[in-house]
Amino acid sequence: MAAIIHDPVQFYKKMDRMDSEGNKSAIAARQAREIISSLADKNHLDHELRIKLSRDGEARIKNCIKFQLVDGHRMVAVKEKDWFIFLFLGTHDETDNWIKNNMNMRPDPARGKAIPPSSQSQNSREEPEQAGRAEDQEPPSIHDLDVPLHEVLDQKTLREIFPGICAPPR
Repeated sequence: MAAIIHDPVQFYKKMDRMDSEGNKSAIAARQAREIISSLADKNHLDHELRIKLSRDGEARIKNCIKFQLVDGHRMVAVKEKDWFIFLFLGTHDETDNWIKNNMNMRPDPARGKAIPPSSQSQNSREEPEQAGRAEDQEPPSIHDLDVPLHEVLDQKTLREIFPGICAPPR
């Protein structure tokens, strides 16, 4: 096994949200699933996956790699020994905020949920995907205390709320 979802509940919750949004978000969620299942079978990045890496890389988290998905979505992972540990999935702004809030993170492979290689039965492959899904899930609200603000407010909304901070000096 070579792939671990660091926080499976939040990761799959985000993936479900992206699926329900449809369009490009759903495509990004599908791309993320394909990358994760591909890396569950091996412990290296082949050429097909290397071209999906973001150009800039990520220096704020040790051994971090960022995958560029459709429409500015990103998936963040780290390589620890023979494991790819998937940490976050979201838009460009969400990913940037998450990385700022989790700089110097050292994820523990024992804490996450391992993704079985695809050579195992189809039933065992579907199990991890279903593990963190809630059946009657409501969209996040600004009033939910356990929802990070970057999941509710994007950069565009913040610029509308605080136009003076982002405006060039006169």
